[in-house]
Amino acid sequence: MPYIFVTTWYPSHKVTEAVKVYLQMLSKYPPDKSLGEDLIPAAVNSNKEGVISVSVSEVKEGKLEEALTRVGTQMTMFQSIEGFEYSIELWSTVEEAMTAIGQKMP
Repeated sequence: MPYIFVTTWYPSHKVTEAVKVYLQMLSKYPPDKSLGEDLIPAAVNSNKEGVISVSVSEVKEGKLEEALTRVGTQMTMFQSIEGFEYSIELWSTVEEAMTAIGQKMP
């Protein structure tokens, strides 16, 4: 079961706008346990360049396409925020990575 990592960046002066959209997004797309588990629903940090947020979800078997579509749809809600950027990355579990090279976990 792979992980979906979502990282967002935006200017610190856009915090109020980003929080407003985030709350709207949660209301429209509440966590869906049928797709997987939110291991890190949102972790936030800031520095002189702005605000960075990271979320990590573990996807249930057979739900990857649906989970990726949902995340992409969620991120489109933030497109109107000037300077908002994001990335969606798919990460393998250690077991999946080892299987890919013909190995097994001990």
